[in-house]
Amino acid sequence: MSFRASSRDETDRGMTLVELLITVTILGVIMSSLAAAVIVMLRSEAPTRDRIAESKDVTFLQAWIPTDLASAVSRNVEPTYQPAAATMLPGTNVITITRPDLSGSSAPSYVTISYRYVNDGDEWQLRRYEIRNPNGPSPEVTQVGVAHELAAPPPTWTATQPPVHAVLVTARNQVVLRPIGEDIDVTFASGEVFTTGGAGLSSEDQLPTNYTGGIVDPAAPPSRCGGTVTIVLDTSSSIPSQNGQTALVNAALGFIDAYTGTPTFMRIVGFDISAYSYYPTTAGQYVNILNPSSSLTAMRNKVDAQDTSSGRWGGGTNWEDGLWQAFRTTSGTPFAQLPELVVFVSDGEPNRNRTNLPSDGDTRYNSTDLSRAVTAANYGRGTGARVVGVLVGNDASTTNQDRMRSVVGPVTWNGTGPTNLGNASAADFFLPANSASFAQLGNVLRAISAAQCGGTVTVQKRIEVGGSLVEASGVWSYTTDVGVRELDLATSSSITFDYTFPTGTTTRSVRIGETPVAGYTFVRAECTSAGAPLGADRITSPTDGTSGVIITLTPDEAVSCVMISRPS
Repeated sequence: MSFRASSRDETDRGMTLVELLITVTILGVIMSSLAAAVIVMLRSEAPTRDRIAESKDVTFLQAWIPTDLASAVSRNVEPTYQPAAATMLPGTNVITITRPDLSGSSAPSYVTISYRYVNDGDEWQLRRYEIRNPNGPSPEVTQVGVAHELAAPPPTWTATQPPVHAVLVTARNQVVLRPIGEDIDVTFASGEVFTTGGAGLSSEDQLPTNYTGGIVDPAAPPSRCGGTVTIVLDTSSSIPSQNGQTALVNAALGFIDAYTGTPTFMRIVGFDISAYSYYPTTAGQYVNILNPSSSLTAMRNKVDAQDTSSGRWGGGTNWEDGLWQAFRTTSGTPFAQLPELVVFVSDGEPNRNRTNLPSDGDTRYNSTDLSRAVTAANYGRGTGARVVGVLVGNDASTTNQDRMRSVVGPVTWNGTGPTNLGNASAADFFLPANSASFAQLGNVLRAISAAQCGGTVTVQKRIEVGGSLVEASGVWSYTTDVGVRELDLATSSSITFDYTFPTGTTTRSVRIGETPVAGYTFVRAECTSAGAPLGADRITSPTDGTSGVIITLTPDEAVSCVMISRPS
């Protein structure tokens, strides 16, 4: 039996060359598309991860920063600032604030918060350090990482410079002792920028309109200007021996005049072999220098007579006692009214302390005298005061500069005077450009006062009756381009507005508008600076007929204005 070979089915015949080429081409296109998709996915994974990380950073930034700033009572933006006496925090200071302790403690207390720009491996971070008992031997420090994706610094940046490439802090107004708000711009490694900030505002804030019906900022924030100021003045015999007595007197008078017309209470403590209440002569009392008074005149007269034979120029230099009596009685009881700012002026080194008062023949420096001065200054800072030091005269050597820094703090002033304040708002230690020159002491003291009260306008209210000015009553509202404030004469005698000046700007036109009050007609404003009337070229009335005044203001002065109305 024979078999015939059968032919193969057409479906099993295989692929022709043309079909194979077409298939390979199609597969190539598909694989290329798949590969491209995978590459895109791989490339987008890191940016997506970065965006998620930045989103977490934003959440933490917004959770911490506005709350801290809203309750701040002081701030420091000096890059090298170290807020804890016994603990060195890492990185560069971005902003350090003091705010009330919100932990529920029954006794009033404060906590220090320091935001710092820190490098950790390949990350640049913003860390928040909360410090309790910062001036004690064992401060309690807790740390939170607020942001982890910050921009790295440029090659030329050093840790002694503000990290503006990553975190830029901008005062909503000039700030020294009393912060009135900060805006903080955070730049991430991706280049994205997030802005946050805060300001402590009262429950009586308003949302006022400006002069043309638009919206201005809410209530003008609290002023940095005013409060209690004590100048601790060296009256040792080494000052007249250097012919520095007249310059010292003029500098002290200029310091008083710079604050005149502001809501400031001032006291002067003198020291040589020991400290004493220079003026007022009753320890712990202050002179209200908002308005002219017999007490203000008496204080100026006392200083003005210091360079005469009746002035006290004693032997010895007792730093401890001078700083001690700025805050407490000789027996150690704190004064009922404590200073918020202490300006400590000396021409030499400490050679006395409160329990060691050798005869005038023994003028040698003793390390115990210095350490006790440090303790006295630390006590003052513990009350919440800012203590700054000024060293002048032939004994202002490098060694004595270091001794003064150990007492008042390490941050050194880098300005030159009231028109170049430098870091006067944050500095601890001030030195004239020519440290031996008493003639430059006035510029230093004016810089300190300008950093606190420069570029401000203080407003009071009076009623003109029969050609005489009498006290006003009630509530008067004032609108400016920095916000609105109410002067409630039942609780306060003045309000102060703070103005900023861009770098290089030497004058600014500011307008204070008074809201009309039924039964009264606004008449005029009388304005002074350092107790002297402003010239006619610096004060005008609004041309639109509204109530108020327009002032040409400079950044180094405090202007005081009395707004005057008559009964309709």
